[in-house]
Amino acid sequence: MYWERVSEEIFLFTSDRYALVNSVAILTERGTVVVDALPFPDEARQIARFLEIRSGTDFFSLILTHHHMDHVYGLYAFPEYLDVIGSELCRQRLLEVGASSLAEARESDPTFEEVSLRVPTITFESGEFYVNAGNKTFRLFSLPGHTPDNIGVYIEEDEVLIAGDAVMAIPIVADGDWQSEIESLEFIKALKPDTVVQGHGEVILRGEVNTVLDQYIHYLECVRQQAASVLQQGRDRKEIWDIPLEKCGLERVPLGIASHQLHVANILSVYDRLQAERDAS
Repeated sequence: MYWERVSEEIFLFTSDRYALVNSVAILTERGTVVVDALPFPDEARQIARFLEIRSGTDFFSLILTHHHMDHVYGLYAFPEYLDVIGSELCRQRLLEVGASSLAEARESDPTFEEVSLRVPTITFESGEFYVNAGNKTFRLFSLPGHTPDNIGVYIEEDEVLIAGDAVMAIPIVADGDWQSEIESLEFIKALKPDTVVQGHGEVILRGEVNTVLDQYIHYLECVRQQAASVLQQGRDRKEIWDIPLEKCGLERVPLGIASHQLHVANILSVYDRLQAERDAS
């Protein structure tokens, strides 16, 4: 794990053990706000301790962008009295799949035995939700596509968007919807944030935001084109495994050896949707 400062009051923690997943801490007048957590218990405990010492203040709240476990597990390391804020859909999904997912993690890795699942205790269903932390105002809103429940967290005073997995080094839609993901990326462009913190990967800094988001939109459009081409030409579905990530304009470096597998999962999910639509017509 490594950490860096996005600004004087915003800290970013990144796990190099799992797909460069990020956790963000914001120091406010009312205490520290933590958005998402790293999955591994030892890293989560290190972050909580670091923030206790570094900030010299109490924690104020936890915010969860979506229900995927690489963002959820580490929440257990923070004080139990803290509310977890997220979408109602996130809460529902965690109640449905959280316990079984954690049980599977414990079977494969005993270190997860100490983890206890935390679900949102304060939720919103639609529109925008505001968290006032004194000198920081957090505006929460839906950014679906990666998953239906993904939300963004916009820090108004800093013009920093914590995007969850709506923005990541390789857009992933296998558990969501490619068209909704493109719409979310277009929404972010219209928001014009100064800085975007991705769910996985490096921070997108001022002057780079539109360029990177356009690259991600192009990638998703290419994924759709590749899936449609395989379907229209009647080629074997297995041939999708031979379509390289680079063909759609991205590189494997950011997410390492899993990059090609994630890319293929994207094309397969779009292929299956297109096939279902064709069969239904």
